[in-house]
Amino acid sequence: MPHRFVDIVVFRAHRFSLGLEEETGAYFLSTPVSGFNRAVEYEAYFRISADEFERYRRQPDAADDFLETCRNHGNEDRRFP
Repeated sequence: MPHRFVDIVVFRAHRFSLGLEEETGAYFLSTPVSGFNRAVEYEAYFRISADEFERYRRQPDAADDFLETCRNHGNEDRRFP
């Protein structure tokens, strides 16, 4: 069953959004990532804690390291299937 992701805030300049996944109530950060061959870009969703959600919401620049890791196929253990 697909997850339902609801954006709460979108940071266009930083290319990410924060929100809630309706099924579990978990917070997420979504960002575009490239496929391994760089031919395709798609939106990926990563679980974040309530503390991370609040920190990134107040200070989008604080998400820079996390975003870079996600965009380079890191944090896969936090990624929604």
